[in-house]
Amino acid sequence: MYDFKYNHALPTTDVLGIDIPADADPQKEAQGIVDSLSNVLAKGDAQGFADLFLDYGVWRDKLSFTWDYRTFNFRPAILKAATDLFPTTKATNFKFLAPAPKIDRPYPDYAQLQFIVSFETEAVNASAVANAVLTKDGWKLYTLHTVAEKLKQFPEIPPADGHMTGAISWENQRAQDVDSVEPEVLIIGGGQNGLALAARLNALGMKNLIIDHAEEIGDVWKKRYEYLSLHFPHWADDLPYFPYPKHWPTYTPSQKQGIYMQWYASALELNVWTKSSVAKAEQDEQGNWTVVIDKEGKEARTLHPKQVVMATSLCGTPMLPDVPGMSDFKGTIRHSTAHDSSRDFVGKKVCVVGTSSSGFDTAYDCARRGIDVTLLQRSPTYIMSLTHSVPRIIGNYGPDAEQKRPGLEEQDRLFFATPTGPGEEFGRRNAKILEDLDRPLLDALHARGLRTWRGQRNTGNSTLGQTRNGGFYFDAGACEHIINGNIKVEPGYIERFTENKVILSGGRERDFDLVVFATGFTNTIDSVRSTLGDKIADQVTPIWGIDDEGEFKTAYRETGVPNLWIFVGYLPYTRFHSKLLAMRLKALKEGITQAPYTA
Repeated sequence: MYDFKYNHALPTTDVLGIDIPADADPQKEAQGIVDSLSNVLAKGDAQGFADLFLDYGVWRDKLSFTWDYRTFNFRPAILKAATDLFPTTKATNFKFLAPAPKIDRPYPDYAQLQFIVSFETEAVNASAVANAVLTKDGWKLYTLHTVAEKLKQFPEIPPADGHMTGAISWENQRAQDVDSVEPEVLIIGGGQNGLALAARLNALGMKNLIIDHAEEIGDVWKKRYEYLSLHFPHWADDLPYFPYPKHWPTYTPSQKQGIYMQWYASALELNVWTKSSVAKAEQDEQGNWTVVIDKEGKEARTLHPKQVVMATSLCGTPMLPDVPGMSDFKGTIRHSTAHDSSRDFVGKKVCVVGTSSSGFDTAYDCARRGIDVTLLQRSPTYIMSLTHSVPRIIGNYGPDAEQKRPGLEEQDRLFFATPTGPGEEFGRRNAKILEDLDRPLLDALHARGLRTWRGQRNTGNSTLGQTRNGGFYFDAGACEHIINGNIKVEPGYIERFTENKVILSGGRERDFDLVVFATGFTNTIDSVRSTLGDKIADQVTPIWGIDDEGEFKTAYRETGVPNLWIFVGYLPYTRFHSKLLAMRLKALKEGITQAPYTA
């Protein structure tokens, strides 16, 4: 899952032997770098481009040069990629974008000049986020993130006029259009990823259809445990073209998020077939699809989309461990996905297995109801208080004192620009800072037997979501109940069940009426397999995690199966990556994309 192979160094002032002067003019210094960048790119000068970077600099690209997600770590890799790519892709017309260039000092020993520019190639309008450091040899790029913003020949289409000119009402016409659609792109899954991608494709004039087995759009959130609210402020969660209304609650209740998704599908006129699923999917040798849809259990529809997108979430199927004696146990055993409330277990004893977010939430719900609850922990959890983590992780998305929020496009450019290697270095520092800020909380949890850690490679939460899809908890209230003893913590795992007992590792006997396994899910490939069949699933490359360069495996990229795409991820990822995947599908349709760069 985590195959990144590089060790990066942070270019601190003590390593560089120089600091950025206090009176440095960010605009002037940035202009000098942009002039150099523009000059070498206009000429296709690969060596000159590589020389703009530190020896351990990083160039990350999304579609603008490589038509893929690629990261080139260190100057030799940058030179190789530039040598291969520049003969066919010229970048010109560099202009500054907001926010204005600035000298950023996130740590006492590290300072960088950060700026954003737009540019264009023959095919796309693009942007670049640059972070440069001052060396004894002048300014050098530490990181450069280039990303396609729009297709030059195929911009988003203007909105419809809306005047009623047909023989039937708008509502009836919409119903007919949805029922009879012949999609170019079939999207399997109507959660946030499927909805956002459909909206982006609509904006590019590509016919598409979402199918989902749920009764209604939004059920993916509305039918989760009733006490769930999103664990982070909604500031970075808006879906494209449809921001949350003002005065929306900071932490969105899951049922309310489901309603927002219903609004979204309706307002943006997305073509959706609910209560529908894939009955059969086949692909011929040319990569052409034939997909039979079981539509609402009433009829079979055969579709021939050019592209199929699996947007069925990061999660495969619930993982319920096969523990000896489960069938003998007289109490209740369920996975957290089947546990919507603890109200029926007031006055009884509950064991929650697993200490990721759903485990903490379930234990918290029990504690609030006065239920005797034990949290069973097998491996350490990365824990952060919301007080300290929110400002450091998504504070730039938050409202100002007058409740005005910054532009999402602007913030997304910055948020998604950091390559994995430098991100690890920043992550280690942030994890240490947060650990120090949260020291009283963590010490109190440790005293109650809960084990914590700093995440993979000591990088905090920065890579856990991208590799394990869990293993962390933003404290939404459970920690206080652990500290005051309302949630007991025990180490280990369930060894076996008897008729009336739960035997924990080491032979500890416990009495529980309910055992909730908050043990996560299998990989997304299981959803692909159950939906599209073994023949197709066996060809799909590993999904999610970080590859050796530092990019996502398979998600948003080539899958190993022609014309099949995997679109999964968290809400901010949904908004950002939906634009890129929609552009790529449109470019493929129109024949303006090059083959992905693979060297």
